Amino acid sequence: MRKYSCYIPVILILISFCSLILFRGSLTRYASRIMTNGMEPEEKSIVENIISEQYDYSKNTKGYECTFLEFGSVGCNSCRQMESVMAEIKQKYSNRVKVVFINVSQKENRELVDYFGIVTIPTQVLLDKKGKEYFRHNGYLSADDLSRHFLE
Repeated sequence: MRKYSCYIPVILILISFCSLILFRGSLTRYASRIMTNGMEPEEKSIVENIISEQYDYSKNTKGYECTFLEFGSVGCNSCRQMESVMAEIKQKYSNRVKVVFINVSQKENRELVDYFGIVTIPTQVLLDKKGKEYFRHNGYLSADDLSRHFLE
């Protein structure tokens, strides 16, 4: 038994690593909720008003059906891959989907990043016609896969 005891730390590390891979989505959602819940009520209210003004198309009479928010950074390789996806979505769905890039490294976007609880980039968030989130994805997502989530 003693000669196998050196494998216990290795096994524990492997189990921990596999758990992180299996539960990555849950951990990301949990971290996002913590960030969002950590906002001050006044700050959260201000951001909700901004979102309502810009992305609630039932109020502001813009003709979009949904909004595609791409949270990323200009120095991130995966985010650069998403640039072609954003361009394709803009071209294919110009009248239906508003495409917005939000650079997480800029100070003026910090409140939006906190409000949406962005912990990894790139992150795609889709908002419905009333400015409410209905879909979220972390990492690269092709234009075809993303377009499957647009509201009909």
